[in-house]
Amino acid sequence: MRSLIKDLMLVGSAAGVAAWVWAADNGTCSADKAACPAAAATCSASKDTCSATKEACPATAGSACCAEAGAKTTKAANKDEKVVRVSYTVTGMTCAACETKVTKALAAIDGVTEPSACADSKTAKLAYNPKKVKDQKVIAAINKSGFKVAAETLTVQVDGMSCGACSDKVSKKLASVKGVKEQKVCHESKQAVITFDPAKVSQKDVLAAIDSTGFKSVQ
Repeated sequence: MRSLIKDLMLVGSAAGVAAWVWAADNGTCSADKAACPAAAATCSASKDTCSATKEACPATAGSACCAEAGAKTTKAANKDEKVVRVSYTVTGMTCAACETKVTKALAAIDGVTEPSACADSKTAKLAYNPKKVKDQKVIAAINKSGFKVAAETLTVQVDGMSCGACSDKVSKKLASVKGVKEQKVCHESKQAVITFDPAKVSQKDVLAAIDSTGFKSVQ
């Protein structure tokens, strides 16, 4: 009898230890799972920081070029002077020195204002007087500075559009042009935003494609 009782006590004790160990392990597992979302939140925070850095880049580049292009930028602030605003995707830029080099090359062009460059987003932005400057001259200046223009993004006003059918017509025409990478046309804002490869199609040809639809591109 005593031997049977002893055996039962040992079994019960072992079961209790096993149950305690299982509970401890289970609790640890839950803790690990609870920590996982926090890690994901940290990842999101890192991405936000990266985005913030990229957003700050144009301002930094603008500050870097103020000394060299200040007079030119101020001169072009005349609201009555018609300007074209354009951005370029520029490959090869990796640092602030690259940004400064591209910005100086753009600022040296008579008729160009508000030049800036960003190595993070690989973009160069500017405004220019179409009576004094052609986009080929801008592209040549960037390429001459040691970098390469991979794409040009132009925002242009399109007169005559009044409905969705109008914007669809312009959009389809632009999409059919070889070298056009992306296009967005809105009849409400009367604007078209076109990204294209300047090595395959010129800005002049893009504008001609819009005009061929019966609407009028305005610069």
